[in-house]
Amino acid sequence: MSGNGKTLISKDERGFIKVISHSKSGIILGAQLMCARATDMVGEFAMAITNRLTVDDMLKTVRPHPTYNEAITEALEEIEGQGIHVMPKRKI
Repeated sequence: MSGNGKTLISKDERGFIKVISHSKSGIILGAQLMCARATDMVGEFAMAITNRLTVDDMLKTVRPHPTYNEAITEALEEIEGQGIHVMPKRKI
């Protein structure tokens, strides 16, 4: 969330969105949100899981800028290797 525009404006730099999807089909299996406005965003994932939407399906949604919801797009793009506003992963 530290690269999200609304997060930077609001100075709520801590938090993350983690999305779990099936490696072959791309179907969204779950999500974990620990961030500002998580309670406002979790419904989108509940709807996606209930309707067996894929990462590609969810990426078709337009999310305005600057909003916290943009972080959903970033998390989904990261699955596809396209995220640009994410922290580098630590190698263990």
